[in-house]
Amino acid sequence: MKLLKLCWLPVLLMAMFLCGCSQSNEDEVRKAKRFEELKGLPLDTVLTRAYKFYEQFQATGDTLLRDSMDDYRGHFFARWELTSDSLCGTVAPDDSLAMELREIYNVVLEFDAKRKYRYVLDEEEREKREDDLWNDSARREKVSKMMDAYFKALVENPDSMRVVEEKERAERERADSIYAVKIRAIPLDEALNRLEEDSSSIYNYAYFVQTLEVLYVDTAVADMKELDKIDRHRIKRNTWKEMKSACLGRTSMGQKVLILNKEYESLLNNFMRANVHESRSERYTILPVKYPFWYPMISVVPHHSGDDFHFESFPAMGGALFNKNHDMVILSVEESFNSGSYYYLAKKNGKWELIMHKDGWVA
Repeated sequence: MKLLKLCWLPVLLMAMFLCGCSQSNEDEVRKAKRFEELKGLPLDTVLTRAYKFYEQFQATGDTLLRDSMDDYRGHFFARWELTSDSLCGTVAPDDSLAMELREIYNVVLEFDAKRKYRYVLDEEEREKREDDLWNDSARREKVSKMMDAYFKALVENPDSMRVVEEKERAERERADSIYAVKIRAIPLDEALNRLEEDSSSIYNYAYFVQTLEVLYVDTAVADMKELDKIDRHRIKRNTWKEMKSACLGRTSMGQKVLILNKEYESLLNNFMRANVHESRSERYTILPVKYPFWYPMISVVPHHSGDDFHFESFPAMGGALFNKNHDMVILSVEESFNSGSYYYLAKKNGKWELIMHKDGWVA
């Protein structure tokens, strides 16, 4: 009897495996059939229907309505995936600059993940320092007097204050460099594992949205010090050239990458303006998940001005200043909807590496 049971066990396991495969195949056939049924609909209609079901689900809690929302929303993203594949195919595989921009972007993404993790680690210590400061009246008074003296000197002798400001800037840059080294030393897996615990982290969305277009300028300077002296805001608009980066493929977290072109950006902005109605104060209220309809597919946040929205994932590449040998670059990077930083990279032994990170603008 025991031998008989042992003989039947492999048969049972094989039957279970075949049953599972059969179910999986049926699911794929059903998905393909549903895709064919919906592919004739305009994309704005698909999104509008999904949103109507979303609103009804929010009002009633009926899970059938949620399933209908997922059906239409899932179809929208399936078609966006196909479009993204086509757009990625427009970048020639032998385009060396496009490949370099992708490599640079991967370095930026890795540093950004580590930087966000470092911020989490520092937060408790930072909060403790602030609490200590405001609980210490003597220290609080000292800080207040220092600020008063600073502004008084600025009014009375602007030239001398410029020297002080230059010195402070140099000290900040030195501190930034030390901090960047500290961040780079963090193991990427450790950073990603911690960020995975934050449901609002960009790395926890199903898709990472990439824009392929990057503006860049080739300069005549040789080294990073000279490159850093260039005021990018004084560069004439027609000097900037537009280039496509190669597609990322997948992120370190295994996310699929969608490509945001002008057509999809226009479609999505029109959809949001037609369906999402909020006051100015509501629009600029920061929430972990700003627009739940899109969660967990993509992150959407409002522009810091105007009525448009950001559909690209942060960090997003902006303008790039290259030196004459194309082995150094200063890249402006949007890190959130209203702020960004400058990433200094150099090619060493044929590989792009981050050498410095500077806090940039706040819109």
